[in-house]
Amino acid sequence: MKFSDEELELAQLFKAFGLPWTPACGHYLLDQSELIECESPFQDRVFFILDLKHFLRRSGTLEQLKERVCWLPDWHDAREILKQLEVGSCEIAKHLASTQAIESGTERLELYRLIEQRLTGDLGL
Repeated sequence: MKFSDEELELAQLFKAFGLPWTPACGHYLLDQSELIECESPFQDRVFFILDLKHFLRRSGTLEQLKERVCWLPDWHDAREILKQLEVGSCEIAKHLASTQAIESGTERLELYRLIEQRLTGDLGL
């Protein structure tokens, strides 16, 4: 899995806006504080939580882990976030079609952009 630079920036914005997240197995994260000493198998500083205990041994607590890393929602996570933010499926489909996201392979990025728009109040849907 590769995240674009814009997705990494938007995920950090989500964190700054206080988007709720509970670290769990199956989540991707950006390790901004070099918590993990080994090289990433994905891209620089991007890791996948396969064993949450491994990350907690390094961070101490769940809260400290959340402070030191940034969650990178996958496609399913992004859709769930939009659902919680009350962005309807029709709005999402319209946006994805208008940006040709599926054809260009930028669907997750466009979902991130929709999340940003909802969080910042820029609802130019």
